[in-house]
Amino acid sequence: MWGMIVHVIETVLSLVLLIGVGWWIAGRPWCGKAGTDLFSKFTAKIAIPCYMFYNMLETCGTREELLSLFTSLPVPLFTIFCSLLLALVLARLCRVEWGRRGVFLNAVTFSNVVIIGFPVVTSLFGEESLPAAMRYYMANTLLFWTLGVYLLRRFGGAGGPQTLGTTLRGILSPSILGMLAGLLVVLLELPVPQFLFSAVTTLKGTTTALAMVFVGCVIRGTDFSRMKLTRDLAVVVLVRLLLFPVFVGVLVAALPIDSLTKQVYFVFATMPAMTQMGIMARETGSDYEFAAVLITVTTILSMAAIPIYMGIVTHFHLFL
Repeated sequence: MWGMIVHVIETVLSLVLLIGVGWWIAGRPWCGKAGTDLFSKFTAKIAIPCYMFYNMLETCGTREELLSLFTSLPVPLFTIFCSLLLALVLARLCRVEWGRRGVFLNAVTFSNVVIIGFPVVTSLFGEESLPAAMRYYMANTLLFWTLGVYLLRRFGGAGGPQTLGTTLRGILSPSILGMLAGLLVVLLELPVPQFLFSAVTTLKGTTTALAMVFVGCVIRGTDFSRMKLTRDLAVVVLVRLLLFPVFVGVLVAALPIDSLTKQVYFVFATMPAMTQMGIMARETGSDYEFAAVLITVTTILSMAAIPIYMGIVTHFHLFL
């Protein structure tokens, strides 16, 4: 038991160290905003797509394994949809302001799976956790760019109607395109040249470090003096990092899925709010400053919450 807890703490500390590197770099004159933008673009448009392409080839080497991945997709879809229903009830009970309600629903329901979730899960459980992580990622992305963005527009003040083009551009993000490219290779049984696979493997290996460095840069650039502990902020943090993981934990414990998948879904539930929410909050007229504060605060606090939750899971032998 203690070995697992020590492993979790060491994993989180290594990620926090990388975040600290990003925080330090962002304060150097040779980095600044241009350097932060470079980390962001390279991670989102190069490293993560290569990461998803590699993972698809490694987790779904055959058509049968690919079919198994998609036939299991309803489980994470059901989990996230139930979480959204809970968020709708809580938003009404807590009387969240109308202009912030879309942000509240998205912050509670959708997790930062790619930038923080994948590095944490693979560090904790190894690459055998990738199939479950891929399924959750696909469900998380699909529901965010459909229901999530719809809710931001519904409760936003300036956003127009959601178009098919906007939805497709969101769903077909670089990370999804990388995964689809891997899917086609597996489906069509196309050979991948060794030099290409080697280059992809090298690039995917930079994902965790660059993602954490980018998070550190964002934290360094955050004006904490403007952050105030408002009622809505306190409610979202408590729901996102306390009630939501407990709800997902109880839900997945009752589902007919294997122990590793239950643990992966539970860990994803402890992740911070989705970074894309901040961008879409601004475009839809929602309270994007509130969204930016939520993303930063939940990112920082989730690093402390993960060892606590994994310690509880290990001590009480949950999800076995």
